[in-house]
Amino acid sequence: MHMFDFVFSNPFIPGFVTAILSILLVLTKGWHGKHSCDPIIGIQKFHTGQTPRVGGIAIFCGLLTAWWFSSGKEGQLLGYMLLAGLPAFAAGLIEDVTKKVGVITRLVATMVSGVAAWWLTGYSLSHLHIPGVDTLLLFVPIAVGFTTFAVAGVANATNIIDGFNGLAASTIMIGFSAFSLIAWQVGDFELARLCFVFIAVAGGFLVVNFPFGKIFMGDGGAYLLGFMLAWVAVMLPFRNPTVSVWAPLVACAYPVLETAFSMWRRYHRSGQHPGQADSLHLHSLMYCRVARVVFKDARPQLKNSMTSLFMWPFPLLAALISVFWYSNTPVLMVGFVVCVLCYRLIYLRLTQFVWCIRPATISRD
Repeated sequence: MHMFDFVFSNPFIPGFVTAILSILLVLTKGWHGKHSCDPIIGIQKFHTGQTPRVGGIAIFCGLLTAWWFSSGKEGQLLGYMLLAGLPAFAAGLIEDVTKKVGVITRLVATMVSGVAAWWLTGYSLSHLHIPGVDTLLLFVPIAVGFTTFAVAGVANATNIIDGFNGLAASTIMIGFSAFSLIAWQVGDFELARLCFVFIAVAGGFLVVNFPFGKIFMGDGGAYLLGFMLAWVAVMLPFRNPTVSVWAPLVACAYPVLETAFSMWRRYHRSGQHPGQADSLHLHSLMYCRVARVVFKDARPQLKNSMTSLFMWPFPLLAALISVFWYSNTPVLMVGFVVCVLCYRLIYLRLTQFVWCIRPATISRD
């Protein structure tokens, strides 16, 4: 084994680098906090105190460490992914510092990253097991366009669920764990080892972020890891035909459904557009209606973090479905519908205090 391959056989090294850099960013916030700290006032703000939101820097450096001390196909693939992910990471990091990068600009940046990843690796979504759609995806421009849209969607979805300590990082780790287990089962050990690196880096950030919220992932970190998660989701079935394209979709069901329902909800409210922020995400409601009540005597930081504990079963359920039935498309489709129903049931329970599928009334006010 090449001495530098030690990093890939021991992914805790990049994770350790991420954790150390995260701690350093926290300790030096007196120097950069004017630009890097997250404001405590806002419709989606549930934290207290000045907290750096540039954890993406530590995450990027952790991944860069893994690439720098690697060789072989895993290192080459990670290098391509890091290069392709630069536009998404840069747009998010600039937003973290300046607070002036619009939603559309960040969406375009993630789409540019998707196109770059296809250009560098040649991977794309070529079928969905849906008649008619699969015929269209035979045309390369359509396949690339659809892949780019899907990757940008997952990257932005990851940013949307980044609302409480540990929620985004743990969801990402669960997703990569599902992908690594599937890749391992089908013999794609290169991709499995690469997933281990992403898990370790996200874990290195998590130990500083959870439970006390000393640092936030920020848009830069969320877009970067979200892009990596999305691109592994594209590569897994492309490299391994026995893996259904629905397996990665189910594994990413939580962030995907959060985004889809958020867009639908905002559309049905007057004066709002799909990209406008609000405080009605499932995790926000879980905090207000459950975590804050169950842990009413806990410190504010812990109330924030306990929200993630209540949210973890959802991505875990989706991950288990994808791992156990990764090659069975009909079962995976049913599994995705189950995830949709679970999300809807819980959401309406938290908003209308009854177990139901449809709201009693739909108001555009």
